[in-house]
Amino acid sequence: MQQRALTLLLAALSALMVVPGTGAVMAEPPKATDAFGAALTLEQPTPLATVLANPERYANQAVLIHGRLTDVCQNKGCWTVIQDGAAHVRVRFKDYGFFLPKDSTGREAFVEGRVAVETLTEEQAKHYESESRNGNPDAIKGPQRRVGFTASGVRLVQR
Repeated sequence: MQQRALTLLLAALSALMVVPGTGAVMAEPPKATDAFGAALTLEQPTPLATVLANPERYANQAVLIHGRLTDVCQNKGCWTVIQDGAAHVRVRFKDYGFFLPKDSTGREAFVEGRVAVETLTEEQAKHYESESRNGNPDAIKGPQRRVGFTASGVRLVQR
């Protein structure tokens, strides 16, 4: 009887959760997530448009971004593109250490990692474009300057 009461008490308490970064209490827990890579250590996402407006400011420091996945590598799931409003960035995974399911496009995600301003060779840029769902590698001409993101961890929110 005591064990059942304890179980019910714990279930009731778990239904009251604080929304990270807000202090607000919500009545129900958030939807479960699918976890990939390392645990997320940051609670408050930085808007992707803010990061892309001044990527050098965020270079080589941990950043949490949030958005919807608009593309995933169709060969292995070894990269994705995350979009928040009009802003988007290609995300690779630290040390090639984890992959996302190839059908993750459209899912909401929290991604923690590091920003880098990089120049891709024409060959590298064409390679990425060839792995995209609607890619057009022939449209790539010359080196491409891009803001990249290397994720240490990804959490996909359940559909």
